[in-house]
Amino acid sequence: DQFFEPGGWSQCFDNIYAIEANIPQELDLYIPSAQEELYNWVNGPNRQFEAAFRIIQSGEWGEYDGFYLMEGDSVPIKAHWLDVVLSEIEVNRPFAILGAQYDGDKWDNFYEKIPISLLHHTNGNAIYNTSHPLLERLVGQLEVEAPCPYNSIPYDYRMSQMWVEGTLGIVPELAPKIMLNEEGENITLSNNVDMFKKWADIWEKEDPFKYTPVIHNYAATNLIPRHLGPEYIIHGAKLYSPWNPTKSEVTLVVSEWFFDRSLHLVKNLDEKDHPFSEVVIMVPPVAGSHDDYDEMTDVPVRTQHRGAPDFMDLCEADIRTEWFMLTNSYHHVARHVDLMFTPGTFKPVIPFTPATYPFCFKFPYCKETVNLAQRINPGQDKVIQDMDMLYNTEARNAYCKEWKEENGEEGEELYKNQQRRLMFRKKIIGPPGPTGTSYYAWLVREKKDSIYKMTDRSLYGARPPFVKVFAKEEKLDGMSEDELAKRVGMTLLDNSTDCNCGTFETEVECSDSGIGCIWRPLFESCHPPELIDGGEPICAATEAPTMAPTMTLPLGDTESPTAAPSVEGTIAEDDPWY
Repeated sequence: DQFFEPGGWSQCFDNIYAIEANIPQELDLYIPSAQEELYNWVNGPNRQFEAAFRIIQSGEWGEYDGFYLMEGDSVPIKAHWLDVVLSEIEVNRPFAILGAQYDGDKWDNFYEKIPISLLHHTNGNAIYNTSHPLLERLVGQLEVEAPCPYNSIPYDYRMSQMWVEGTLGIVPELAPKIMLNEEGENITLSNNVDMFKKWADIWEKEDPFKYTPVIHNYAATNLIPRHLGPEYIIHGAKLYSPWNPTKSEVTLVVSEWFFDRSLHLVKNLDEKDHPFSEVVIMVPPVAGSHDDYDEMTDVPVRTQHRGAPDFMDLCEADIRTEWFMLTNSYHHVARHVDLMFTPGTFKPVIPFTPATYPFCFKFPYCKETVNLAQRINPGQDKVIQDMDMLYNTEARNAYCKEWKEENGEEGEELYKNQQRRLMFRKKIIGPPGPTGTSYYAWLVREKKDSIYKMTDRSLYGARPPFVKVFAKEEKLDGMSEDELAKRVGMTLLDNSTDCNCGTFETEVECSDSGIGCIWRPLFESCHPPELIDGGEPICAATEAPTMAPTMTLPLGDTESPTAAPSVEGTIAEDDPWY
């Protein structure tokens, strides 16, 4: 009845029909976890799209030239969205598909590794012109490929692959296991380059794939209102609330060692959009302290001299606010510290990385981090980077009290029962002190983890609150005199800097980087350029896609800024998790 009420949907739509694709249950598959192994893992969505196209094209439900495929996670965010969509269709005719590319930023850390057909593919939530001859051919090809390995590619991405193959001659690579038949032999696929090229020759000048700013595709990207732009419809976004200064105060703890590197962070703090109401600089016992911080920033800054090793800063920092975050003097605060909170309940949203082999266990430091956390919570399956966690001060106090009771005031007992392991290896590669991962493991065990909303960064991405600006200095500062002499002799301490587009925080810096970086206006961030498949990236990146790229120096060693005598040698070499 609400359909026909004043203001109801009847003023926009004549009717609503439930139309079945009639896909047999055994073929209605969508198993993302099997996308590297099962050729029909996405068979359900692929056949559903084909069925929708043919049903609308048939005229059985009315005479239409096209349709807007709008999935359940597409959300209109502005009034008159449907009118604007209709006007966009008129403005952009002729087209085969009108929609959106990926508009988020969670791919930026590995942007150069993404195939160009994926970067430029039109997401499935789009307007399809059922009368366009190119779309007829693309859908027909999808139907032909249903029983072959190309069916392992989602329909929207596959149509983009066909177009790129025709325009650029790039034949897509499929997962190796999917290219094997039941006897374990390689499958030979038909060569379609000539056919796709003919399509391109006919329709390329027409620009059949068009994009509209009315629809933004975020594909499971976490957002806050600041990130929204001209769009009327957002697809796949997780929209959270930004930090509210009236609800909570946050302290920033900065681990410092020497050379006053933290002054760079402090002096630039007022230029940043951040939540910090106070900064605490943790310094060695013999280091001097500044009395002129008030001339550098409007944020109150105080110095705290350590009474324990640097790796205990998480537990030793004197915090006077409800929440705090950690960084060190080799970083500065990001241009936007986009802390996210659940709407209404205002729980902090914390990114984690799954404790699996691809994301963690193949890196010794990360694997040991999880091992230590599982002493507290045997089921711990999440890794939280120390600088991503928004620590609750009261919970931190209780966690640290227990951690010290178990491991010693300075962590001297942390590896005391590892003699058997040390018999088979020279050193244990792992954290020497408390971590964000073990803090969360303690919260889970104590059933206090409900103060957070956890989000998988491998699916939804994460924006770093801090940017490393002294990567080379961090490595050099951690070396012994002999190691430093060897490094100086080999590299002559050149002035080269790390290659990372993410460190450029203004459009001018990004555009003038000299390495091809591209500015992303909505997120006010800088990312690497796209590459033709197989091209050489401008910047080195870690193997873990959820980690920010970190360049290693020629000798390939990554050292701790300082080494605690009781756990000397525990930091991994060439380990991107450190």
